[in-house]
Amino acid sequence: MQTIIEEIYTVKDYEQWEGDWELIQGRPYAMAPAPFNKHQWIATKIGYILNTKLKKCKKCFALMESEYRINQKTVLRPDVSLICDKLGKYITKPPLIIFEVISESSRLRDEILKKEIYKKQKVPFYVLVYPDGEINIFDLKNEKEIDAFKIDTPCGEIEINKNEILEEITL
Repeated sequence: MQTIIEEIYTVKDYEQWEGDWELIQGRPYAMAPAPFNKHQWIATKIGYILNTKLKKCKKCFALMESEYRINQKTVLRPDVSLICDKLGKYITKPPLIIFEVISESSRLRDEILKKEIYKKQKVPFYVLVYPDGEINIFDLKNEKEIDAFKIDTPCGEIEINKNEILEEITL
């Protein structure tokens, strides 16, 4: 009988790797090759929505593919996240909102694994945006899918809904 050995990695290992990776519970996941233009365009539009809503706010930031270092064994790179914190080298506190633009190569990871991690980290809202126009907004605290949400920021309340996102990303 063969023994299977599973190696568990840490952030220290992750920092030495070449290429684009995520580290989830000590397991490395290669990021898909550079996202297709439509994927990047959608992520940019989402960043635009957030930046427009927070135009005068100097305390909140829409970030693209920034590292969210959860602990020594988990580093994720959401497509778009909203933080209301100082801009450091990495995201170290739960963002207020995380958006993932779904790619076929990472679909299950985004829909299941990352959703559970974000829920455990107390990220309030998680939004999955599919290139075909489907949008799923999850209220992770209340464990339900919703059509719109309001969130308090240091600069006031912002609201986001499916139709607003869809209107911005529809070609």
